Formats: sequence, C-alpha cells, structure tokens
Amino acid sequence: MGSLDLPSASSFKGGSETFLQDVLESILKTYLRKNPIAKTIWELVKSVDNEKISYDHFFFRTFKVDGYGIDSLSSFFMDYGYKVGGRLDFPKKKVHVLWLSPPDVNVVDNGYGIGNGPLPRLVIAELLVDELSRESQV
Repeated sequence: MGSLDLPSASSFKGGSETFLQDVLESILKTYLRKNPIAKTIWELVKSVDNEKISYDHFFFRTFKVDGYGIDSLSSFFMDYGYKVGGRLDFPKKKVHVLWLSPPDVNVVDNGYGIGNGPLPRLVIAELLVDELSRESQV
C-alpha cells in the first residue's frame, strides 16, 4: 500500500476494546513519564475535574522512512476497528495527515477516561523525509 492509500475500514468484529484501551493507556503513561511538564498539567486538570477526563483525540507524529509512518501506525489501529475519517496534505510543509475515527464500543453511562470512556479519535501526521532537502535528511 502506498502512503495514504489505505482501505477505509477493517475486518474488526468488536470485542477488542479492552486491548485498545490498554494500548492507549500505555501510550499515555509513557508520554507522561517522558514529559514532566505535560504530566504536571495533566495531574492538575485531573485533580480539578474529579478525575473525569475523556480524550477527544491522540496525535502521533511519524516519519515516512523505511516502511514506517502513516501506513504502519494506521494499519495497526484499523485492524482493531478504527476507520479513516479524513486526510489532509500540506505539500509546502511536506506533511500528510490522516485521522481515524474509533470503532463503536459500549461505553458505560457517564463513562470517562481511557478505561471507561469512549475511545479517542487518532490523528497521524507523516513527514515526507525523502522530499526534504539533503541537508535536512542527514
């Protein structure tokens, strides 16, 4: 598959939302561990809102090199029911963007957080490294 030449749906049949929630929770924990300022802000927001945070979206930045980028990351999530919601191209910035809508999952009434709330949309940006100047690539 060429970049941004993805199917618009997957063969997902449901039942894997716990796995997706675990993956996203792990990504969030890793991000917060590596970004202390973000962790401080996140903890402040969490303390004010009674820990009832829902996530609208997660944003990933990738590089289109050696089979990585939008294709590799989006295919993983599409295998678990995410669907292509839209695409954007920024030719002057040499960036492609894809957003994915989450699979339909059962959410408890007033559910929140990754474990009990709705799954977030995903936005994946891809820097087209091969289109950058030679100096930028090394």
